Amino acid sequence: MQPSAGEIVPPKQQLLLLLARMRESGEELDDGALAREAGALFAQMHEADIADTLEAVPPPQRLAAWRGIPPEMQAEVLMELSGQARPPLLTETAEDSLAALLRRMPAEDVADMLRDVRAAARARLIRLAGLAEDPRLRASLAFPENTVGALMDFDAVTARETDSVGEIRRRLQERGELPGHCDKLYIADGRDRLAGVLPLKRLLLNPPETPVRDVMVGENLYFFRPEDGVEKAAGAFERYDLISAPVLDEGNKIAGRITVDEILEHMQESRGRGLLNSAGVDGEEDLFASLPRRFGNRWRWLFVNFWAVLVISLVVGVFEDAIMRVVALASLMPVVAGMSGNAGNQTATLTVRALALDQISGLNWRAVVRGELLLALTNGLVWGGAVGGFAFWIYGRWDLSAVLVASMAVCFLAAAAAGFFFPLLMKKLGKDPALGASVVLTSAVDTLGFLVFLGLGALFL
Repeated sequence: MQPSAGEIVPPKQQLLLLLARMRESGEELDDGALAREAGALFAQMHEADIADTLEAVPPPQRLAAWRGIPPEMQAEVLMELSGQARPPLLTETAEDSLAALLRRMPAEDVADMLRDVRAAARARLIRLAGLAEDPRLRASLAFPENTVGALMDFDAVTARETDSVGEIRRRLQERGELPGHCDKLYIADGRDRLAGVLPLKRLLLNPPETPVRDVMVGENLYFFRPEDGVEKAAGAFERYDLISAPVLDEGNKIAGRITVDEILEHMQESRGRGLLNSAGVDGEEDLFASLPRRFGNRWRWLFVNFWAVLVISLVVGVFEDAIMRVVALASLMPVVAGMSGNAGNQTATLTVRALALDQISGLNWRAVVRGELLLALTNGLVWGGAVGGFAFWIYGRWDLSAVLVASMAVCFLAAAAAGFFFPLLMKKLGKDPALGASVVLTSAVDTLGFLVFLGLGALFL
């Protein structure tokens, strides 16, 4: 679709239109020309929008467009790219150029970038960038992904509890710039341990001679340890409306801070991975990834589904005689499997969310599962009764209706149990609780639904 005359076209759309025209006309545009075209557009865009545009471009043109990004913007663009789109660009970029980029980045961003690089290349890049002795980089790389230590930054603005408000203001003026999302200063005692926090509004509103210890917040402080999971931190940020929070080492000394932008980015990525994982797609997937890579990313759960449908076909085959005698069974059995599968997915979604928010523990899981099973039984009887009434109206058989009600009650209970315990099992195994939940539930509940409904039908009809 071409823009109408006089319409203002955003830079991202301009680049996509350029590539579309090239494909439609068969026009050949060498990499240098494409880089120049892209560079002129990228200069007008935010780094996040550039990353979004690159992900919408096929890999050959993506690399050429990447080379057109102004050097001073490349580091930010790399950090905005998704986990699947970034590694190929790192691989195709010369190591000396990458090293130059790393020197301009904070230690926590360098660590995040280096996790996408093979170990041998990682060591060379650290050496080329002159970061081999950087204690902050070593600290960031020491913590696994999805921990607070891997996301924290080291630019925490600190002061002493013996300082005055005026002294702190003067030092901040000499500093000239505050780090992003700085809403408070972290106050240390005489042994460098966290004594409290000083919100910036208190710093501005109190007289210069006021001692910091008189205006700081010293109770109910929210802080994290580097080894804490990011999901735990995300829950606290959401619950307490935090903008930033200190990260303390074992001695309660200030190691760094974690900010709301890192938390929001993690939550967005986690939500996207959860949607993909629930459908049986492992991790993020680049829309333009190679066929072998995309096949390898999806085959595992399709393999599970393949065996599941074979089992379902065997179950249906066992009751072939019953289906031939009571043809209504063939038309009604998808109802039982479909509705109980939906109920199971509802329970699984609720459970995955509760696990993400750390709401399920060894102390309350029995109460949660009792509530879900009671709800499942209620739903099974109510909707089984509705479907049974419909079946009686169509076929005029009360025994068929009774089989439907019983089948749906049993299957709803089983689906709720599977929807609750499967995510718990995945978490116990150290996996994403959402991984494969939809595939496994659909397969298991379909099999059980056909088995229960056709089995009861064979017995009582």
